[in-house]
Amino acid sequence: MSKLAVTLRFVSGAELLIKDEFRAQSNKKSGDLEFKHEVPAGTEEAPLRMKELIEHVRDNLVKGDKDQFYKDGKLRPGILVIINGSDWEVEDGPEYKVQADDVIEFISTLHGG
Repeated sequence: MSKLAVTLRFVSGAELLIKDEFRAQSNKKSGDLEFKHEVPAGTEEAPLRMKELIEHVRDNLVKGDKDQFYKDGKLRPGILVIINGSDWEVEDGPEYKVQADDVIEFISTLHGG
């Protein structure tokens, strides 16, 4: 199966959900994470869509309780997705066809207090 290289960013608290092995790829001990990651490309007839990429992130990158990131087929409330600088809703949301070299950000809007 072919792969796509994308840049993933986890910021504003979303980085706390990611396994330590991926934190090591970013060369940062704390704070926001950014790293290149290869994901299954899909096929020409069935390209990789954001919903599959999110499931891949949940299954392969998220540590601990995966429901904190994605539950019942949806991202948890409070996690924004930005694709190449645009809100994913402008880019077809979960149906967006992931392309090589996309920059995909997961931003937590939930803050303790």
